[in-house]
Amino acid sequence: MSSRWSPRTMSRRVHERLDRSEIIYLVAPSGHPNYGDEVIARAWLRHLARARPHATVVLDCHSPGQAALLLRSTHPRLVVTDTLWQLSIFADEADPPPDPAIPPWEWVSQAATRLGIAPRLSEGVGMLAEASSLHLLGGGYLNRLWPHHVSLATAVAAVSKATGAPAHATGQGLLPVFDRPRFDAFLTAADEFAVFDVRDSGSRDAIADVSGLRDSGDDAWLAVGIGDGGPIATPDTPVQTDSETVILCVQSDLTESFTVGGTTGPDALALRVRELLDHWEVPGTAVAVVEGIPGEDARVPGLLADRLEGSTFLSFHDVWRKGLPAGNGSTWISSRFHPHLIAAAAGDSGVALVASTDYYATKHRSLVEAGSAWSVLGADGALPSRPDAGGFAPADRARAIAAKHVVAEELYPTRTPRQAIVDRAAAHAIDREAAALRPGTVD
Repeated sequence: MSSRWSPRTMSRRVHERLDRSEIIYLVAPSGHPNYGDEVIARAWLRHLARARPHATVVLDCHSPGQAALLLRSTHPRLVVTDTLWQLSIFADEADPPPDPAIPPWEWVSQAATRLGIAPRLSEGVGMLAEASSLHLLGGGYLNRLWPHHVSLATAVAAVSKATGAPAHATGQGLLPVFDRPRFDAFLTAADEFAVFDVRDSGSRDAIADVSGLRDSGDDAWLAVGIGDGGPIATPDTPVQTDSETVILCVQSDLTESFTVGGTTGPDALALRVRELLDHWEVPGTAVAVVEGIPGEDARVPGLLADRLEGSTFLSFHDVWRKGLPAGNGSTWISSRFHPHLIAAAAGDSGVALVASTDYYATKHRSLVEAGSAWSVLGADGALPSRPDAGGFAPADRARAIAAKHVVAEELYPTRTPRQAIVDRAAAHAIDREAAALRPGTVD
């Protein structure tokens, strides 16, 4: 059967071929799994599935096996690897170091831009050289808590400088900043980025002189309100919540500095949660436990087993597949940052329990500054009454979503700068195809 090709059909076919040559290289801490990190990666992949369905999208992360499973079907041309993460971890942990004459982040930058330095990863290094753009997805992983992660930023900057592919970073939380000399190396690298977007005022101030600085908030805002399987619960969520329910999402990691009544860490967090539940006179049967990191977020509730008798439990698996039980008027107690963001964006009231003052305090306060009505509670201070002020006002929520979408459109517009450059060539190609097809049919 023959059919006529219209100019629009031919244009689409030519641009699809052009798009297939594009390699979008993403770097993220995906696959642990961690609810916030996975939501951010999924949001960007879904955005790219709409904006760049024919491009090859590479996700470079520390746990590619689990990430590939968690994020399957999010983009039709997704490739998952761990090239930069392997290089960064090896350079920091190897004994002796791969090159004692230079800092580990300089070795990673060299290995990411020159074939042969890390020969086992040559296929991945080759992919970096072919990337059309490089993008550090958002999160709180570029800071002093994980000093070897500075190599991710320096390597991306080095690849960008070597190949001319633009480097981007979005939604970054940089506090507490790297110690020197890592912070100096980080600043030098950040200044090579075409866009370096942060999520809080402290991070903005820390890199105030970086030329590509933006401040659009956390990347999870890209996942809010998109209407195609975002992070909010579906109707068949295993646990149904309402205004009587208190939802707990309390971590056990990164809690070493949290101290209450002579106890520290998870024991201290358990004591603080017990005090809140008693203060609010909430029975265990009215509590739902949500897991943001598998295992880690079951430990504190386990220490409260007697107080939480009759409660219900949503594993990470449940939350990832069905969504957070947000938007039903429940009250939250969350030390995790992204459940705070998602639940407050859905209008729920809550208390943000600050597990560490040098890391989580900045994160939760950034949401309050953006309009969240949640209370923020540390290891000390008076216990608040059960909150009923809701989360983000509609205007604040809309503003945060819009700010993140502006950055997403800047990075991946409907018509990319590359496409604009080749539009004339594409038009000539279309003309040639049209001439070859005259009188206008093809078998």
